[in-house]
Amino acid sequence: MLDGWDLWVIALVLLAALIAARELGGWLHRRLGRSDDGGAEDGADRGFLTSATLGLLALLTAFTFSLALNRYEERRQIVVEEANTIGTAEMRVRLLAAPSDARLSQLLQDYARTRLAYGLSTEAEKPAVAARSAAERTAIQNAALAAIAPEARTPLASLVTPAINAVLDIGVEREALNAARIPGTILFSLIAYNLLTAAMLGYALTGARARQRPATIVLFVLLTLALALILDLDRPQRGTIRIDQTPMRQLVDGFAPIPPSVPQASLR
Repeated sequence: MLDGWDLWVIALVLLAALIAARELGGWLHRRLGRSDDGGAEDGADRGFLTSATLGLLALLTAFTFSLALNRYEERRQIVVEEANTIGTAEMRVRLLAAPSDARLSQLLQDYARTRLAYGLSTEAEKPAVAARSAAERTAIQNAALAAIAPEARTPLASLVTPAINAVLDIGVEREALNAARIPGTILFSLIAYNLLTAAMLGYALTGARARQRPATIVLFVLLTLALALILDLDRPQRGTIRIDQTPMRQLVDGFAPIPPSVPQASLR
Protein backbone atom coordinates (compact mmCIF):
# COMPACT_ATOMS: atom_id res chain seq x y z
CA MET A 1 0.00 0.00 0.00
CA LEU A 2 2.83 2.40 0.82
CA ASP A 3 4.36 1.92 -2.65
CA GLY A 4 1.53 3.96 -4.12
CA TRP A 5 2.26 7.00 -1.94
CA ASP A 6 4.90 9.66 -2.43
CA LEU A 7 7.53 9.82 0.29
CA TRP A 8 6.64 13.36 1.35
CA VAL A 9 2.99 12.33 1.81
CA ILE A 10 4.01 9.37 3.95
CA ALA A 11 6.30 11.62 6.03
CA LEU A 12 3.59 14.22 6.67
CA VAL A 13 0.97 11.60 7.56
CA LEU A 14 3.36 9.82 9.91
CA LEU A 15 4.40 13.06 11.63
CA ALA A 16 0.76 14.04 12.14
CA ALA A 17 -0.03 10.53 13.41
CA LEU A 18 2.83 10.67 15.93
CA ILE A 19 1.63 14.00 17.28
CA ALA A 20 -1.93 12.66 17.49
CA ALA A 21 -0.70 9.54 19.30
CA ARG A 22 1.16 11.71 21.82
CA GLU A 23 -1.98 13.72 22.50
CA LEU A 24 -3.96 10.52 22.85
CA GLY A 25 -1.50 9.27 25.45
CA GLY A 26 -1.84 12.50 27.43
CA TRP A 27 -5.63 12.31 27.20
CA LEU A 28 -5.60 8.74 28.53
CA HIS A 29 -3.44 9.84 31.44
CA ARG A 30 -5.90 12.60 32.33
CA ARG A 31 -8.87 10.31 31.72
CA LEU A 32 -7.55 7.88 34.29
CA GLY A 33 -7.40 10.69 36.84
CA ARG A 34 -3.63 10.84 37.09
CA SER A 35 -2.92 14.38 36.13
CA ASP A 36 -0.53 14.86 39.05
CA ASP A 37 3.05 13.72 39.12
CA GLY A 38 2.30 10.74 41.33
CA GLY A 39 5.43 11.21 43.38
CA ALA A 40 9.10 10.70 42.65
CA GLU A 41 8.78 6.93 42.55
CA ASP A 42 5.99 7.03 39.98
CA GLY A 43 7.99 9.51 37.88
CA ALA A 44 11.03 7.23 37.98
CA ASP A 45 8.94 4.27 36.86
CA ARG A 46 7.49 6.20 33.95
CA GLY A 47 10.96 7.42 32.98
CA PHE A 48 12.28 3.87 33.04
CA LEU A 49 9.45 2.56 30.85
CA THR A 50 9.83 5.44 28.41
CA SER A 51 13.59 4.89 28.12
CA ALA A 52 13.11 1.17 27.56
CA THR A 53 10.51 1.82 24.87
CA LEU A 54 12.72 4.33 23.07
CA GLY A 55 15.66 1.93 23.23
CA LEU A 56 13.62 -0.88 21.70
CA LEU A 57 12.34 1.50 19.02
CA ALA A 58 15.92 2.48 18.17
CA LEU A 59 16.87 -1.20 17.86
CA LEU A 60 13.92 -1.97 15.58
CA THR A 61 14.63 1.09 13.41
CA ALA A 62 18.32 0.18 13.13
CA PHE A 63 17.45 -3.39 12.15
CA THR A 64 15.04 -2.25 9.43
CA PHE A 65 17.49 0.37 8.14
CA SER A 66 20.25 -2.24 7.95
CA LEU A 67 17.94 -4.54 5.98
CA ALA A 68 17.07 -1.77 3.49
CA LEU A 69 20.71 -0.67 3.15
CA ASN A 70 21.92 -4.22 2.51
CA ARG A 71 19.23 -4.70 -0.13
CA TYR A 72 20.26 -1.43 -1.80
CA GLU A 73 23.94 -2.49 -1.81
CA GLU A 74 23.00 -5.84 -3.37
CA ARG A 75 21.08 -4.05 -6.14
CA ARG A 76 24.04 -1.76 -6.80
CA GLN A 77 26.54 -4.62 -6.84
CA ILE A 78 24.51 -6.79 -9.20
CA VAL A 79 24.56 -4.03 -11.83
CA VAL A 80 28.36 -4.24 -11.79
CA GLU A 81 28.26 -8.03 -11.95
CA GLU A 82 25.79 -8.11 -14.84
CA ALA A 83 27.83 -5.60 -16.83
CA ASN A 84 30.97 -7.69 -16.32
CA THR A 85 29.13 -10.89 -17.21
CA ILE A 86 27.71 -9.52 -20.46
CA GLY A 87 31.08 -8.05 -21.39
CA THR A 88 32.84 -11.37 -20.82
CA ALA A 89 30.27 -13.30 -22.85
CA GLU A 90 30.37 -10.80 -25.71
CA MET A 91 34.14 -11.11 -25.87
CA ARG A 92 34.11 -14.92 -25.85
CA VAL A 93 31.45 -15.38 -28.55
CA ARG A 94 33.74 -13.55 -30.96
CA LEU A 95 35.89 -16.70 -30.90
CA LEU A 96 33.13 -18.65 -32.66
CA ALA A 97 33.11 -19.16 -36.39
CA ALA A 98 31.35 -16.61 -38.59
CA PRO A 99 28.52 -15.76 -38.95
CA SER A 100 27.55 -17.12 -35.51
CA ASP A 101 30.03 -14.89 -33.74
CA ALA A 102 28.61 -11.70 -35.25
CA ARG A 103 25.01 -12.73 -34.60
CA LEU A 104 25.62 -13.57 -30.95
CA SER A 105 27.74 -10.49 -30.45
CA GLN A 106 24.94 -8.31 -31.85
CA LEU A 107 22.35 -10.01 -29.66
CA LEU A 108 24.47 -9.47 -26.54
CA GLN A 109 25.09 -5.83 -27.37
CA ASP A 110 21.38 -5.24 -27.91
CA TYR A 111 20.68 -7.07 -24.66
CA ALA A 112 23.13 -4.85 -22.78
CA ARG A 113 21.31 -1.77 -24.09
CA THR A 114 18.02 -3.23 -22.92
CA ARG A 115 19.47 -3.91 -19.48
CA LEU A 116 20.68 -0.31 -19.31
CA ALA A 117 17.16 0.82 -20.21
CA TYR A 118 15.84 -1.48 -17.46
CA GLY A 119 18.03 0.18 -14.89
CA LEU A 120 17.05 3.68 -16.00
CA SER A 121 13.32 2.96 -16.35
CA THR A 122 10.71 4.03 -13.83
CA GLU A 123 8.73 1.60 -11.71
CA ALA A 124 5.83 1.73 -14.18
CA GLU A 125 8.08 1.11 -17.19
CA LYS A 126 10.03 -1.79 -15.70
CA PRO A 127 7.53 -4.62 -16.51
CA ALA A 128 7.62 -3.81 -20.24
CA VAL A 129 11.44 -3.59 -20.29
CA ALA A 130 11.68 -6.81 -18.26
CA ALA A 131 9.44 -8.57 -20.81
CA ARG A 132 11.70 -7.35 -23.62
CA SER A 133 14.73 -8.61 -21.67
CA ALA A 134 13.11 -12.05 -21.31
CA ALA A 135 12.48 -12.24 -25.06
CA GLU A 136 16.07 -11.27 -25.80
CA ARG A 137 17.38 -13.89 -23.34
CA THR A 138 15.40 -16.52 -25.23
CA ALA A 139 16.89 -15.32 -28.53
CA ILE A 140 20.40 -15.43 -27.05
CA GLN A 141 19.85 -18.94 -25.74
CA ASN A 142 18.57 -20.25 -29.07
CA ALA A 143 21.35 -18.57 -31.03
CA ALA A 144 23.97 -19.86 -28.60
CA LEU A 145 22.72 -23.45 -28.87
CA ALA A 146 22.85 -23.27 -32.65
CA ALA A 147 26.30 -21.68 -32.67
CA ILE A 148 27.90 -23.99 -30.11
CA ALA A 149 26.49 -27.24 -31.51
CA PRO A 150 29.28 -27.62 -34.09
CA GLU A 151 31.84 -26.93 -31.36
CA ALA A 152 30.24 -29.19 -28.76
CA ARG A 153 33.29 -31.47 -28.40
CA THR A 154 35.89 -28.72 -28.40
CA PRO A 155 37.32 -26.65 -25.53
CA LEU A 156 35.70 -23.61 -27.11
CA ALA A 157 32.24 -24.87 -26.14
CA SER A 158 33.23 -25.14 -22.48
CA LEU A 159 34.55 -21.58 -22.69
CA VAL A 160 31.50 -19.95 -24.28
CA THR A 161 28.64 -21.94 -22.72
CA PRO A 162 29.24 -20.92 -19.06
CA ALA A 163 29.53 -17.28 -20.10
CA ILE A 164 26.17 -17.37 -21.91
CA ASN A 165 24.54 -19.21 -19.00
CA ALA A 166 25.85 -16.59 -16.58
CA VAL A 167 24.29 -13.81 -18.69
CA LEU A 168 20.91 -15.56 -18.67
CA ASP A 169 21.01 -16.33 -14.95
CA ILE A 170 22.14 -12.96 -13.64
CA GLY A 171 19.45 -11.14 -15.60
CA VAL A 172 16.73 -13.10 -13.85
CA GLU A 173 18.48 -12.67 -10.50
CA ARG A 174 18.69 -8.90 -10.93
CA GLU A 175 15.00 -8.59 -11.76
CA ALA A 176 14.05 -10.71 -8.74
CA LEU A 177 16.26 -8.59 -6.49
CA ASN A 178 14.75 -5.41 -7.88
CA ALA A 179 11.25 -6.67 -7.13
CA ALA A 180 12.15 -7.69 -3.58
CA ARG A 181 10.95 -5.33 -0.84
CA ILE A 182 11.16 -5.14 2.91
CA PRO A 183 8.30 -7.34 4.16
CA GLY A 184 5.17 -5.31 4.82
CA THR A 185 4.82 -6.88 8.26
CA ILE A 186 8.15 -5.39 9.33
CA LEU A 187 7.27 -1.92 8.02
CA PHE A 188 3.84 -1.84 9.61
CA SER A 189 5.26 -3.18 12.88
CA LEU A 190 7.81 -0.36 12.84
CA ILE A 191 5.10 2.24 12.20
CA ALA A 192 2.89 0.78 14.91
CA TYR A 193 5.76 0.80 17.37
CA ASN A 194 6.48 4.44 16.53
CA LEU A 195 2.86 5.33 17.30
CA LEU A 196 2.85 3.36 20.55
CA THR A 197 6.08 5.06 21.62
CA ALA A 198 4.57 8.47 20.90
CA ALA A 199 1.51 7.54 22.97
CA MET A 200 3.71 6.45 25.88
CA LEU A 201 5.60 9.75 25.69
CA GLY A 202 2.31 11.63 25.83
CA TYR A 203 1.25 9.53 28.80
CA ALA A 204 4.51 10.12 30.66
CA LEU A 205 4.94 13.84 29.92
CA THR A 206 2.08 15.21 31.97
CA GLY A 207 1.86 17.43 34.99
CA ALA A 208 5.17 19.13 35.71
CA ARG A 209 6.73 17.29 32.76
CA ALA A 210 4.23 18.74 30.28
CA ARG A 211 6.68 21.54 29.47
CA GLN A 212 8.87 18.92 27.75
CA ARG A 213 6.12 17.97 25.31
CA PRO A 214 7.13 20.47 22.57
CA ALA A 215 10.59 18.91 22.51
CA THR A 216 9.04 15.64 21.38
CA ILE A 217 8.31 17.27 18.00
CA VAL A 218 12.03 17.14 17.25
CA LEU A 219 12.08 13.45 18.13
CA PHE A 220 9.06 12.80 15.92
CA VAL A 221 10.69 14.61 13.00
CA LEU A 222 13.81 12.46 13.40
CA LEU A 223 11.73 9.27 13.55
CA THR A 224 9.83 10.36 10.45
CA LEU A 225 13.05 11.07 8.55
CA ALA A 226 14.44 7.67 9.54
CA LEU A 227 11.36 5.86 8.23
CA ALA A 228 11.33 7.95 5.04
CA LEU A 229 15.00 7.06 4.46
CA ILE A 230 14.22 3.36 4.91
CA LEU A 231 11.39 3.57 2.37
CA ASP A 232 13.58 5.55 -0.04
CA LEU A 233 16.31 2.89 0.08
CA ASP A 234 13.66 0.26 -0.60
CA ARG A 235 12.45 2.02 -3.79
CA PRO A 236 15.13 1.57 -6.49
CA GLN A 237 14.94 4.09 -9.35
CA ARG A 238 11.87 5.73 -7.84
CA GLY A 239 12.87 7.78 -4.84
CA THR A 240 15.71 10.22 -4.36
CA ILE A 241 18.27 7.42 -3.86
CA ARG A 242 18.98 5.79 -7.24
CA ILE A 243 20.96 2.77 -8.32
CA ASP A 244 24.01 3.92 -10.29
CA GLN A 245 23.93 2.56 -13.86
CA THR A 246 27.42 3.77 -14.79
CA PRO A 247 28.94 0.24 -15.15
CA MET A 248 26.27 -0.80 -17.67
CA ARG A 249 26.52 2.52 -19.53
CA GLN A 250 30.30 2.16 -19.79
CA LEU A 251 29.86 -1.36 -21.16
CA VAL A 252 27.45 -0.19 -23.85
CA ASP A 253 29.67 2.75 -24.80
CA GLY A 254 32.77 0.53 -24.98
CA PHE A 255 31.48 -2.22 -27.26
CA ALA A 256 33.78 -2.95 -30.18
CA PRO A 257 32.13 -2.69 -33.60
CA ILE A 258 30.85 -5.86 -35.21
CA PRO A 259 33.00 -7.07 -38.12
CA PRO A 260 31.57 -5.72 -41.38
CA SER A 261 31.92 -9.08 -43.12
CA VAL A 262 28.39 -10.00 -42.05
CA PRO A 263 25.55 -7.74 -43.29
CA GLN A 264 23.57 -6.14 -40.46
CA ALA A 265 20.30 -7.33 -42.02
CA SER A 266 21.37 -10.96 -41.57
CA LEU A 267 21.89 -10.47 -37.84
CA ARG A 268 18.21 -9.88 -37.08
